[in-house]
Amino acid sequence: MIERTLSYGELGLGAEDILSSIPSDAVTRQEVLSLIDEIQRFLQARFAFVTTDIQPLQQFHPGPIIINQLKGSEALCWFVVTAGQEFEAFQHRLTQEGDMVRIYLANEIGSIIAEKTADQMEELLQQQLTPKGLYRTNRYSPGYCGWHVSEQPILFELFRPKVPTYNNKSSPTPCGIHLTDSCLMVPIKSVSGVIGIGHNVRRQDYTCNHCGLNASCKRGRRL
Repeated sequence: MIERTLSYGELGLGAEDILSSIPSDAVTRQEVLSLIDEIQRFLQARFAFVTTDIQPLQQFHPGPIIINQLKGSEALCWFVVTAGQEFEAFQHRLTQEGDMVRIYLANEIGSIIAEKTADQMEELLQQQLTPKGLYRTNRYSPGYCGWHVSEQPILFELFRPKVPTYNNKSSPTPCGIHLTDSCLMVPIKSVSGVIGIGHNVRRQDYTCNHCGLNASCKRGRRL
């Protein structure tokens, strides 16, 4: 398993990248810049990934759309990324303060940070693949394209150490992410999923037309 922690600066995420994703007037723009200034002081975004052969895919039911997109994969990369527990605590503080504008903006910024962290994860993965002449598919996550979130625990089990520690019966929590009883991730601004790896697979710039959520999905518009 490879795991990394990234500061705000290491994400390569500029203020304009965030502002361009959030419709705003002059006042809201200043609020966004103020939030960015706060966030960059404490942000500790994280990602982790583990590569396997294709056998673990048999444990999942991701649906025909994802299965088709993974076709030709010779290996799989399972990943988790998160904006971090520090960001989650920041959101809780804003909620207690009750400023709905800042709550909304922080929520949007958190989504952008999580996606940018996933981008950084993919870049590191590709650095490892390129010398071997390998490529990757797009990333696919439970909750999208017919893949039910109830299979999150199976995905998280792939991050359990192969050599168990003494009396360790707890669920794996890569990057400090844990699952609720309804299989949602905490911190909330987290993403998990799978990427296909192979000599004859390719990453596509735009695949939202394959997904039944393409009309309402904010995430797709950011990718």
